[in-house]
Amino acid sequence: MLIPVKIKDSIEIEDIEIKNTNFKSLNLREEHIEEFLKKNIEVIFEDETLLVVGKQVVNKENGRSDLTAVDENGNLVLIEIKRDVEGIIQRKEAFEFQAIRYATSYAKIKTTDDLVDKIFESYIEKYKNEFELGELTAYEKASRILNDFLKKNNAIKTFNSKQRIIFIASSFDKQTLSATA
Repeated sequence: MLIPVKIKDSIEIEDIEIKNTNFKSLNLREEHIEEFLKKNIEVIFEDETLLVVGKQVVNKENGRSDLTAVDENGNLVLIEIKRDVEGIIQRKEAFEFQAIRYATSYAKIKTTDDLVDKIFESYIEKYKNEFELGELTAYEKASRILNDFLKKNNAIKTFNSKQRIIFIASSFDKQTLSATA
């Protein structure tokens, strides 16, 4: 849903009829949504601070998690994206079960070095044009960013004590809705 907003001294929203839409009708694919969220995570999650540490992370079973982040409590956050209900229904495996499998593998990450080694270093390497590496290796940069983020949020001691799953889609099927609260 797109709503025109004007910001002057205060926010003004035009009085218009709002039409319900979905990502498909806007010609947006999952990778478009992933890329938008990777660069603008604060738009969706304005109540909390997330540090994106991975995109299309491959697990041991060759599954790919869309986005991986760390929240302000030090928890790993799996962000799974589907364009719409059709994308959810067409899956061989239920959307929520896929995410649970990925989150289970994230629970095995015990240290910040482990996260940097398994996920964040390759993310920094792949998107190094978005980071100022200077004389640092991708590993060193990832380690600094992660540790600075955790220190700033007083979350070093609670690192990855829990994992979270966030589903993003323009709409969900009944099965996914009944499995999530």
